[in-house]
Amino acid sequence: MPDPALDLLSKTFASAMLLNADPDGVAAAIQKELPILTSEQEAKQTEVLALSENFPSSASELNAALSGKKFILGTDKPSLADLIIYARVRQPVTENWSSEEYKSNANIILWADRIQKSEILLAQKPDESVFISTAALGSKEKKTKKEKGPKPQPAKKEVVPITPALVDLRVGFIQKAVKHPDADALYVSTIEMGDSTGPRTVCSGLVKHIPLDEMQQRYVIVVANLKPVTMRGIRSEAMVLCAANEEKVELVIPPEGSKAGDKVFFEGFDGTPEPQLNPKKKIFETLQPNFTTNEKLEVVFKSEEGSRLLINKAGKVVLAPSLVSAEVR
Repeated sequence: MPDPALDLLSKTFASAMLLNADPDGVAAAIQKELPILTSEQEAKQTEVLALSENFPSSASELNAALSGKKFILGTDKPSLADLIIYARVRQPVTENWSSEEYKSNANIILWADRIQKSEILLAQKPDESVFISTAALGSKEKKTKKEKGPKPQPAKKEVVPITPALVDLRVGFIQKAVKHPDADALYVSTIEMGDSTGPRTVCSGLVKHIPLDEMQQRYVIVVANLKPVTMRGIRSEAMVLCAANEEKVELVIPPEGSKAGDKVFFEGFDGTPEPQLNPKKKIFETLQPNFTTNEKLEVVFKSEEGSRLLINKAGKVVLAPSLVSAEVR
């Protein structure tokens, strides 16, 4: 280090930090710990030292020069420039800056804090009462892994009551049905349900109850948001709704004038269905035992408030062909 620079360090830094030791001795001790600079860094050092002579009017430029840097020349530990500039800015900052100036020049404050914590400075036993505080920033340096704050509490999940509104009940149109090639009790139907992606494939265990010709070209009610399941190698994407007792199973009848995709719902539960029912929550399994038919063959949901009809938006009711007080599933 040239003598003029060493002299600058002794006069500027040691006195500014209120060190009790001989300034020349302090400067000499610090000199031994300074990083070796490249020619490019030495040129940059001259530039930033000149910039700091105009502090605090040059605060914004100095703050920009420190952006993304640990120390001002890009070194791993404080350089001569860091120490001299720190000594120049310390007093104006601590005595005159408002909290807003602290925040708008956060790069300077965080850089100063790193210098204050560096071994090169602490070894000289400075008067820490003159240090620049980071309190106005709201926190010290960016938190490290060791300085993790308390974990944020997860937001409480809203408990959604289980009601028929969660079930996506629609009118479907069976384009065709065939027997499952690998399951004697199953039909495989192609059913239009109003989806933009086209018809869905649905497997239903109705072979023993409904003749194949009655499964063709007809309207039905489907449960459209059950999780798809694979049945003997064929993916089934919905369920056909039927009325049943111990002796008979029959397809329920959509309201007159229905078309594929029309929504049906139980009175009082015209909500937004879940996109797909979560099997773990057993929503359909909880509700389905309350699906039944009344003495008028109307499909209803039995609730604490009474029976609720399964209707379309026009108020027309879904019916069973013949079964009274039957389970609807």
